[in-house]
Amino acid sequence: PFPDPEARFRGMSWIEPVVRELMGDNAATDHKLKFFENGATPNMVVSTDLDLDEKQFGDWVDLMSNQYEGVENAYRTFYLAKGGNAQVVGANLRQIDFKATQGAGETRLAAAAGIPPVIAGFSEGLQGSSLNAGNFGAARRNCADGTMRPTWASACGSLETIVPPPNSAAELWYDETQIAWLREDEADAADIAAKRADRMHTLISAGFKPDSVVAATIADDDSLLQHSGMYSVQLRGAGTVTEGKGSTVSGVPEPADGSQP
Repeated sequence: PFPDPEARFRGMSWIEPVVRELMGDNAATDHKLKFFENGATPNMVVSTDLDLDEKQFGDWVDLMSNQYEGVENAYRTFYLAKGGNAQVVGANLRQIDFKATQGAGETRLAAAAGIPPVIAGFSEGLQGSSLNAGNFGAARRNCADGTMRPTWASACGSLETIVPPPNSAAELWYDETQIAWLREDEADAADIAAKRADRMHTLISAGFKPDSVVAATIADDDSLLQHSGMYSVQLRGAGTVTEGKGSTVSGVPEPADGSQP
């Protein structure tokens, strides 16, 4: 549903504006992997004041790399000769608050996709009140009603050009009954149906024509209601006279055979 700024006549994937976020997330994952591959330690600078020629310096660097770099050499004792000095540079994962850094990027990706972090299983959504039953249910419903159903409906409309309906009265649609994730909505749907049935019963009892009651309820438009002209006995005043046998006079029903009560 989002137009492409470079081509307004076509839609744009939600992934396009968050490509940089994806690149940042991938870089963060690579950084974490390299951190552990390097023995779970920050970068180090090893210096020496020994007078070494180019070959000797290269041999010394190779020796240090082979003996102390990499996860297989982690936690080994670090030996330095006279004139050597080792200093830690950079920051570790805790100092750069790695969890918050990567978690913020994940949240922005989830927002662009229209999927709450708790539904996607991102770290920012798996803590605090997000996992409470009420909050999770609200997030699930927001995802279903705000993202999934409109997306499925749009997909059906697009796929109709490839899978045309058998006739003009039919349309391509999705079947929610086969989607287990939406079954919790069945209770709400049943409650809504019960309230609609109660409303229709009340309107019909009030004298409205049944067909107009059904049409007004489905369309949610009370202007479609048509009254039959027949009212409940509670709305008839005392002394009301109607034609025919069994009529009411002064609120006392007459016997059908015409005899006096």
